[in-house]
Amino acid sequence: MDGPRFLSARVRGLAAFSGVPTSASLARDPSSVSPVLLHLNECPFAPSPRVVDAICKAAAGVNRYGDPRPDDLAAALSRRTGVPASNIVIGNGSDEVLALVPMMALNPGDSAVMPTPSFPRYRIGTTIMGAQPRMVRNLPDGRNDVSGLLAAIDASTKVVFACTPNNPSGAPLTRADLDALVLGVPDDVLLVMDEAYFEFDAAEGGEGALSALRERRGPWLSTRTLSKAYALAGLRIGYGLASSEELALGLVRVKLNFNLSSLSVVAALAALEDEAYAQSCMARTIAERGRVGAALRALGYPTLPSRANFLSFDYRVNSLPLILGLARQGVFIREWRDPGFETFVRMTIGLPQENDRTLQLLSEAFAQAPVCA
Repeated sequence: MDGPRFLSARVRGLAAFSGVPTSASLARDPSSVSPVLLHLNECPFAPSPRVVDAICKAAAGVNRYGDPRPDDLAAALSRRTGVPASNIVIGNGSDEVLALVPMMALNPGDSAVMPTPSFPRYRIGTTIMGAQPRMVRNLPDGRNDVSGLLAAIDASTKVVFACTPNNPSGAPLTRADLDALVLGVPDDVLLVMDEAYFEFDAAEGGEGALSALRERRGPWLSTRTLSKAYALAGLRIGYGLASSEELALGLVRVKLNFNLSSLSVVAALAALEDEAYAQSCMARTIAERGRVGAALRALGYPTLPSRANFLSFDYRVNSLPLILGLARQGVFIREWRDPGFETFVRMTIGLPQENDRTLQLLSEAFAQAPVCA
């Protein structure tokens, strides 16, 4: 047996999430000068001034617990989405809501079907519960392979995960893809749609998954976040839109009682009230994404289609030396790390000057990179 007895075999097989530079950790490093953080898909802009004002006004009350199911925030989200407030679960980021799904639904012997490469929480949560993660490779353009996901379902499958736009590739599912999932996933299987980048897709004409999900007879859940478009990554607030109150209550049964910071809730309300600010941030990010993509393609590295706040491309050789080389110069981008995709790179769209610095270093690295067919 490897490791101490208090670690279960399933946990021993998991990698610990550590060593990822953040603005907080780099601020403690006196040798770090003006780092460029393009590896965590954060918003490069400060939050709305209304958010800052709301946090300041609420700060004196942090000696009290916040509301475990904040009605005001659920009502605000209900007005935006048309999903009843009783069917909305607020999480410590949308990844918490995603983590609750396997806790609620899976047992040893069950399986969950999911795309790869995609958000790792689906696989991690499934593994922790002793269930089998069934990984289905994405299509060449980065979209989830809907036919493959449906083919992987069998009698042991309790949950199917999908992601649109997909992280780390960036491609959204088409309406035909969504309709096929809605119709193809059995009615007794929970269909989970990770829509962390929904707002970016919507800003370019995408309609998201909700209209398709509403046509489904079986259970469904859409997860979204305020970390990206609303610049609240550091406050960790996301939510799940459930097909029924019964499903929402199932998630509530397994979440921590006081999972939300009271400041996160007031910040979320203020951010939602300043939609014009969020739209402005997204418009600037989308414009920069187009410029950065064109520059990468001019350097000979085609980018994958993206409707998110990041771009990915194939470096053609193992990307880890590239990632480490840029990090030594204070620029942080990210490798995909998934088995079979070690050559792929993802970079968040930052401020113009940050993108320019990154493109310059990439240009220098590309000039020295081995040529691969």
